[in-house]
Amino acid sequence: MIVYGDTPELTAKFASWAGARLALILKEPLTAIGVMRGNEIIAAAIFNNYQPPNIEITFVSSTPRWATKGAIRAILGYAFTQAQCRRITAITEATNQPTRAFLCRLGFRQEGYHPEIFPVRAGFNGDGVSYGLRARDAARWLIEETHGRSRAA
Repeated sequence: MIVYGDTPELTAKFASWAGARLALILKEPLTAIGVMRGNEIIAAAIFNNYQPPNIEITFVSSTPRWATKGAIRAILGYAFTQAQCRRITAITEATNQPTRAFLCRLGFRQEGYHPEIFPVRAGFNGDGVSYGLRARDAARWLIEETHGRSRAA
């Protein structure tokens, strides 16, 4: 189930969950969309640093099984439809190959390498890689299939 953080309490809940998993404090202003299985949060997309036409995203999950077409459509739809951004930026640790591959599958393209952007911790050297996704490259995610016909989300 996709849950929009449309109240301060839900936004704080998703941001706190994501921050705990990343060992980061995610600061306001931000918008959060959570993916839940029953009462359990299994993923969150945290949007912050909204500087039109760009917004930054942080994906956090406890399982790869959260990434359904509907969840991706809702998350990207927020940025491109509701916030009317033309692009989304994501920065991940350079050694985080699963996340880098996931971003590429969504259509993000690698744009830069950032030495020492993250704290150094076990298994991570602190270097980051930035990715960008333009609205036109995300169009396939924003189209909903309905009985053989496509419609914009």
